[in-house]
Amino acid sequence: MKEKDLRRLKRVELLDMLIEQGRLVDAQAEEIKKLKEEKEELSRQLEDRRISLEEAGSIAEASLKITKVFLAAEDAAKIYLENLREKSGLEVPAEEALADAMEKQP
Repeated sequence: MKEKDLRRLKRVELLDMLIEQGRLVDAQAEEIKKLKEEKEELSRQLEDRRISLEEAGSIAEASLKITKVFLAAEDAAKIYLENLREKSGLEVPAEEALADAMEKQP
């Protein structure tokens, strides 16, 4: 509304306009508050996901390291069994000897 039109309005009409503007401001303030709360919740959820992804990455890395340790232990056991077989003169393959040894363990 132009200033000239505002000057022609009665006090009651101006007060009604001010009251309506106040209601709009309150509604917008409430909407802003809700949006900020929603943003904070989404930020928390995003951070939780980041932590979960980091932990999953750490678990996957640990799993790979453990797998490498087991593979190295298996290779060492095969070499050990082959050395024993060579020293004792047995003709038992390393895999078979390893399987027998694993069955005997509790």
